[in-house]
Amino acid sequence: MNGAATVVPFDVAGPLPTGVTVLEASAGTGKTYTIAALAARYVAQGTPLDELLLVTFTRMATGELRERVRERLVSVEQGLAHALAGAAPTGGDQVVELLAHGPDAEVRLRHDRLVRALADFDAATIATTHGFCQEVLAGLGVAGDVERETTFVEDIGDLVDEVVDDLYVRKFHLDEDTAFGRAEAARIARIAIENPATPIAPAAGEVPEMRRRLALAARAELELRKRRLAVMTYDDLLSRLDETLAGDGGQAAAERLRARYRVVLVDEFQDTDPVQWDIVRRAFGEGHATLVLIGDPKQAIYAFRGADVYAYLDAAQTADTRATLEVNWRSDQGLIAAYDAMFGGAKLGHEGIVYRTVRAAEANRAPRQAAASTS
Repeated sequence: MNGAATVVPFDVAGPLPTGVTVLEASAGTGKTYTIAALAARYVAQGTPLDELLLVTFTRMATGELRERVRERLVSVEQGLAHALAGAAPTGGDQVVELLAHGPDAEVRLRHDRLVRALADFDAATIATTHGFCQEVLAGLGVAGDVERETTFVEDIGDLVDEVVDDLYVRKFHLDEDTAFGRAEAARIARIAIENPATPIAPAAGEVPEMRRRLALAARAELELRKRRLAVMTYDDLLSRLDETLAGDGGQAAAERLRARYRVVLVDEFQDTDPVQWDIVRRAFGEGHATLVLIGDPKQAIYAFRGADVYAYLDAAQTADTRATLEVNWRSDQGLIAAYDAMFGGAKLGHEGIVYRTVRAAEANRAPRQAAASTS
């Protein structure tokens, strides 16, 4: 990794990304469009669909991404079919125009690859981060440290309450002068459990040290009970895979993943957290795979779904290439210019989160509501 600092405009019809690439986006600049276009190009230019991994952060977004990728494969396949039949390209599709250029034999090969990909599309790996981790851990078998009988649950609040009650009673049931109440004990335990990657530093003083021991005990006891009951949360999938990749057999596990997936495209990357980034980095960012991370860093500062802006910044700082999507396909140029006047040059909470100017698409350079009332 060379820690590329220069951010260049990204051209969806330019050279295909290699190594680790971070694509900065803004609202309306076409994150999902870009991922779908890149997927079609990689497939047409020789990457089998089953060696392509597409990851996003919610089930709803996964369904949309799957549909958009399939639609893009169809549109490019049809565009190449028309080109091979002698029809001139129409509609200004940059990807079709690019792939239709060249000797007929090469264009036909690209078309055939897309046809095969569409026939096998149900086998495409387009998943949430948690779904990908579950699939990987199952494939790694014993190395993945997930028992066959494990049940996945979304809410373990009742189990956490049991842990807190048992630990609190065990410590204070004979002591009328308790250092803190059950409600505070529950708060301490929940903070520790909900932030499993956060270290708990030694504390000065009897009561602070008691709180620290409770936090550590709550984490350990909850993990013990989850294993005893054969239950896991979806966040446990992340921590288990992260531990597997960081462990003694981690390098071998990562090599197996890179042999399985040559190209990895991650949508909405601003919603990542340190554990998710560690997994992606260890699995695909430190080998010979192609890893493309698309996201809007301006959204990362809001910490949606546990996102951590520093995870995004670390990825950006270690990437081989940083580029930006600079065309806004939704808004008129006048609105964009107003935002530029308000936020131009602003840094949003961190030096690395920069407001970047974009331009409107050609069709939106002039106002589209010329007759609208200004009152």
